[in-house]
Amino acid sequence: MKDFFVKLTSFTDERGRLTPVSTRGTDLPFEVGRVFWITDVPETTERGCHAHRTCWEALFALHGSLKVEMDDGLHAPFTVVLDKPEEGLLIPPMYWCRLSDFTPGTVCLCLASGDYDKEGYLETYDAFRAAVQTEER
Repeated sequence: MKDFFVKLTSFTDERGRLTPVSTRGTDLPFEVGRVFWITDVPETTERGCHAHRTCWEALFALHGSLKVEMDDGLHAPFTVVLDKPEEGLLIPPMYWCRLSDFTPGTVCLCLASGDYDKEGYLETYDAFRAAVQTEER
């Protein structure tokens, strides 16, 4: 499971903490093609609840915390808590993920390997399981 985590180097001094990330694939196993962030998630709301056919993502809780459940459709799902801005979670293609339990004020940064592509999403768990069963990996 440790292969799913990325730890970025932070630099701290009297001015605060700076955490850079290379977008050219040196800090991540992909080059960043899109950046977005999630904020103002109501207390009982879930995000994600989909899988990508080919896109990689890296999630970071820049402020606050959230839970991420990951499922490859073959093994038992696992859940991690993101609560440190320099520690991210890698989500490879063909992993179902569900984001939940956002604390108030959470800012979740997502670095993705490609642009938004509606055709690249598996939007229902049944479609995801069917894709896994037919080895569309």
